[in-house]
Amino acid sequence: MNRIDFSKAISNAKTIVIKIGSARVSGDTHEINDFLFSLVGDIRSLIDQDKKIILVSSGAIAQGKKVIGSTDTISITGTLTLPQKQALAAMGQNQLMNLYQSFFSKVNVRIAQILFGMRVIKEKYGCQNLLNTFNQLLTWGILPIVNENDSVATEEIKLGDNDILSAIVSILVRADLLIILTGVDGFLKNNELVSFMETIPESDLELAKGPEGPGSGGMRTKLMAANILLQAGIPTAIINGKEKHCINNLVQYNKIGTLVANQNQSKAVSEDEIREMFKNQIVF
Repeated sequence: MNRIDFSKAISNAKTIVIKIGSARVSGDTHEINDFLFSLVGDIRSLIDQDKKIILVSSGAIAQGKKVIGSTDTISITGTLTLPQKQALAAMGQNQLMNLYQSFFSKVNVRIAQILFGMRVIKEKYGCQNLLNTFNQLLTWGILPIVNENDSVATEEIKLGDNDILSAIVSILVRADLLIILTGVDGFLKNNELVSFMETIPESDLELAKGPEGPGSGGMRTKLMAANILLQAGIPTAIINGKEKHCINNLVQYNKIGTLVANQNQSKAVSEDEIREMFKNQIVF
């Protein structure tokens, strides 16, 4: 099979999870604004096509750093400790949601916040309770924005800048497509873009780079997330979030980034299966 074989599935995708890394919502204000204008326009367009959209967004810790940077009373140097990450997330989560609210309100898209981590997945009925919340919000036409519950998390903060979390959400809601936005054109091998992958061998995981920029993930965790979704028959597209209207361009034309997909049909996954799939996926 080749990438073109999946074009219809991508264009017809009804439930789409979009993962946004910390770099897309931190740093230069002009770049953030350009990205968010493009993002909300694409999502408004997809919603108008009766598609159900869920965002998984990193950035709370990065936003917390911005708050710290605006004061003379707090100084943080060196590698962040876990308590510092938790405190920064607590400070930055509200800033992050305010940022999204300010942009999505311009296109008349209502948003809601969902915070969870691996502990919720491990709880009895945790997956079902989360699914009920997602389904109700989507029924009401509200955009769920998901982040890890970093302010009280321990191992959850190490889930690869939410790449693994986006795979959990995709399986939970039986998404038709996961789109991971990054700062490069996709997975590069020998300095060339790999446009399509049916499998992800360990050698490619070893080639993939680790964290770059303000996030805790990297291409490796993106490929790990995509590899998990191959088991559930859910395609993953890793695309350059810096490109304007990249989401619409992917859905319409299926020509950009790296697409990871195979012939497996999307299937329902039980709570026990979800726990088994993700129990070893924490990224240290």
